[in-house]
Amino acid sequence: MLGRGAWVRGAVEVAGTGRGARASLALLGAALVVALALVVGGPNAQAAGAEASPRLLLDGPGWRVQDANEEVGREGLYGSVEFVTGKPIPYETIRIEGNAKRETESGMLPPATRQRRVELSWNRGELAEAVETQRHSLHPHGQAWVELPVAGTTAQVDTKAEFFANQGGPGNREMTALWQEGPFVVELSAAVPDQAAFEERLGWVTKVSTATWEEAMPAKVVISSEHATAVAGMLKGIPTPKGFSASRIPNEGLTKNRYQVGATVTATVSCLWFRQWGAARRSGDTAAEAEAEKAMATSKHWAILHEMAPEGAFPEVVWTLAKEMPSGVWTWDGKTHPLLPKAEALGCARLGIPLLPEKMRAQRER
Repeated sequence: MLGRGAWVRGAVEVAGTGRGARASLALLGAALVVALALVVGGPNAQAAGAEASPRLLLDGPGWRVQDANEEVGREGLYGSVEFVTGKPIPYETIRIEGNAKRETESGMLPPATRQRRVELSWNRGELAEAVETQRHSLHPHGQAWVELPVAGTTAQVDTKAEFFANQGGPGNREMTALWQEGPFVVELSAAVPDQAAFEERLGWVTKVSTATWEEAMPAKVVISSEHATAVAGMLKGIPTPKGFSASRIPNEGLTKNRYQVGATVTATVSCLWFRQWGAARRSGDTAAEAEAEKAMATSKHWAILHEMAPEGAFPEVVWTLAKEMPSGVWTWDGKTHPLLPKAEALGCARLGIPLLPEKMRAQRER
């Protein structure tokens, strides 16, 4: 299931014997690359989109959608919606310590804040398998399962779904409900003071039409009909190579948060500049090489990257690649590595813009 971190934002720092050293920018970049690869590398999204996601809202007093996103991956359509009440809730920076048997965290938001958020996600699958997976996840306080009604069906509810040993306790529980909705397994996770509060949240889950669902989306979420307008706005102030068209930015016919659309927009433009740069270096075209370097140097001022920066590491990855462009190498842990393979990890090949000669050949031969 998707669960927390479905949009690959926020930050996790890892320490202790069980997980190795603190997460680095390179690792965060790799995580973002995986997410972007799923966005652009799955089956035809328009075709997959014909099988609509569950349209579920939390119809509780004062609750609203804070964020939402749909994707198409190898297993098909999946997505998530985040509901909050009161002030907007920022993403957490969590530090994990310990080992797989007893992990502890720091940096998690206070219980009173976390209890103002509900996360709902879905992917294709079978309920029995999802429940089995949940049962085998970490449960530092033991397990206690109940069945509760939700949206005309019955959910399997893990009432002790805390992941960390120092999580949980009276008035501060983490609970997860799983149920089948057509071909999808739906997961609802919430921090709550007790089971009664969780039952109340389940009781607010309501099936709605696609139009009602889209109307509930906040400004930071881009519905399919608004995709072209959103892309045009994000491209303002970004230099693009000759012959570029906004149609290069794929519209998957899905509901996307601006972070993911922004990642696709900036990755597409960056990949095109890196492809020009790589070809120019191989042919000795210093003018084209300098043009690409100058264009990518402006990435530090791209408005969409600054909008995205508080929510994740993708902008830092782009900025670091642009900074290293004139040198042609990526320096990590005192060692240098060729830059193009690192830039390729933005998802260039999956966007149809391979940078490396061998990938270009593979694309031509397909």
